[in-house]
Amino acid sequence: MKKADEIITHLLKPFEKKVNIHRCLRKIISLMPQNYKKYITQMSYKGETLYIKVSHPALRQEIFFKRNMIFSIINTLHSHGMCKEINPKKIYTDYKYSKPPQPPKEIKFYIKNVNDFEIKAKNPDIRKKFEEIKKILKK
Repeated sequence: MKKADEIITHLLKPFEKKVNIHRCLRKIISLMPQNYKKYITQMSYKGETLYIKVSHPALRQEIFFKRNMIFSIINTLHSHGMCKEINPKKIYTDYKYSKPPQPPKEIKFYIKNVNDFEIKAKNPDIRKKFEEIKKILKK
């Protein structure tokens, strides 16, 4: 019988590179300044380009102008022997507009009289439970 860690490594083997890249992107975000972290909505790596999506248009331009900071974070990770899979040549920032949340629609419901409702259960045990509920509701 195989151990649990052997099974997990066997299942994740085809996706190991993508999982490592995702972990590295999360490390990069965590090493960035706090005012950048809270506005980054998505970060992805494809080819030799690092894509960063932010939720504020001004921050999009600011990150683009301070992309040397991101390159220095990646270089420090490389110097510590981490995140060798990520080696971007370009950084692309984009503003991702998201609609403000809308209030929920008003739901109308009607309360019916509970005096007599039909019990359609075929199982006798379930039928007894519904009859008990019916007696409680009549009170």
